[in-house]
Amino acid sequence: MIQMRYLPGRSYTRVQGNIAVYNPNVKQGDSYAAIQIINGEEYKTNAINTGWMVSPTIYGGAKYSIFFTHWTTDGSKTTGCLNLNCPGFVQIDRRVYPGAPITNVSIPYGPHFEIAVSIFKDLFGSWWVSYDGINIGYYPAKIFNNFANPQIVGWGGVVVTPNPPTGVSPPMGSGVFPDRKYEHSCYIRFAQYTNNLGIEDGPHGDNYEKIIDCPSHYSVRDPVYRGNLGYTFDFGGPGGKCGS
Repeated sequence: MIQMRYLPGRSYTRVQGNIAVYNPNVKQGDSYAAIQIINGEEYKTNAINTGWMVSPTIYGGAKYSIFFTHWTTDGSKTTGCLNLNCPGFVQIDRRVYPGAPITNVSIPYGPHFEIAVSIFKDLFGSWWVSYDGINIGYYPAKIFNNFANPQIVGWGGVVVTPNPPTGVSPPMGSGVFPDRKYEHSCYIRFAQYTNNLGIEDGPHGDNYEKIIDCPSHYSVRDPVYRGNLGYTFDFGGPGGKCGS
C-alpha cells in the first residue's frame, strides 16, 4: 500500500486512481485492489475504500472480480459494511452498483483493462464514489463521526488471510511480484489526490510511505511519474504463509 505521510494541518478532499483489474486465484480469504481515504487511529478509524475485490468467501464461491465500496467509523469493529449490505451508501446512478461483477479483466501479457475510481467530498460534506466517470452515489456526512478533515489517502492492495496466523494468504493483484513490467503486474496509474489547500498532486519524493506487512509474499514499487499516465506504481504477490 502507498499512503501519504501525515502532515499537521493537511487533510484531503479527493483521492483517485486507475486500477488494473485482475482475477487472482483466491481459494480462501479476500484480495483487494483499492484507493482509500482515512482518519483516526485503529478502533476510531473512519474510512472509505473502493476498487475491486475477489472473495469466494463473501460472494458464495465466486472467484471473479467485483467492484466494491466499504465504509466504517471504528476500523470495522462494529460499524460499516461492504457495498449495500447495510444502511449508509446512497446510490444515485443505477448504471453501476457496488457489488457488481467486473466483466473486462486483464490477462498477463494479453488484453488489459482498468477501472477509474475516485472518492471526493462535496460542498455538503458528503463523500461521493465515482466509477469510470460516473458518480454512482455517496456516503452522507452524518454517518461519520471524525471525517470532516481526513488526513490519510492511499492506493494499493490488501488481502485478508483465512484462519490467521496459520492460514495461507491469497494472491494480491495479478499474483506476481511488482517489477515495473506493467504488461503482467497489477498497477495503479493516475494516482492523485486533492488536499485542503486545493492542490492536486500525487505520491512522490518523501511525501508518502510504503506499507508492506509480509514482504516475503507481497511488495509494492515506488511510484514514478509517467507523463500523461500520471504517477504510476505496481504491486502484488503470490501470497503464502505470512504467520502472525
